[in-house]
Amino acid sequence: MPELPAPAPARTLSLPASPRSAALARRFSRLLLAEWGLDDLADDAVLLLSELVTNAVVHVPEGSGGVELALTRTSAHLLAQVTDCGSALPACAPARDDSEGGRGMWLVEQIADQWGHHASPGGKTVWFALPLPAA
Repeated sequence: MPELPAPAPARTLSLPASPRSAALARRFSRLLLAEWGLDDLADDAVLLLSELVTNAVVHVPEGSGGVELALTRTSAHLLAQVTDCGSALPACAPARDDSEGGRGMWLVEQIADQWGHHASPGGKTVWFALPLPAA
């Protein structure tokens, strides 16, 4: 029976509340997932992280702080967390066909194994988990 990899410590990235932050989050997560040998999860993880970081940047009060991204590999899941100082909680609501936005949390709900949010000191954390590929 193959030995399961040990859980990896969380890796974090502090991002400014800037439109550039989603691109920085995508690059960070692709590089880290490659380092952890989780390339198979990269497309889904990068898409969902991009949505969460974009939501954080759009909804965080201007000048009130940045966004913290954390990725953790457990024995069964990749856990991604995005923390910001905003108080607006994410909602999964249907977007109209002609809407330019509003599909981010729907994508998270459709792709992630689990997702949720909780209060954090000074704000909130939105997270999702993707199952690790079978060994």
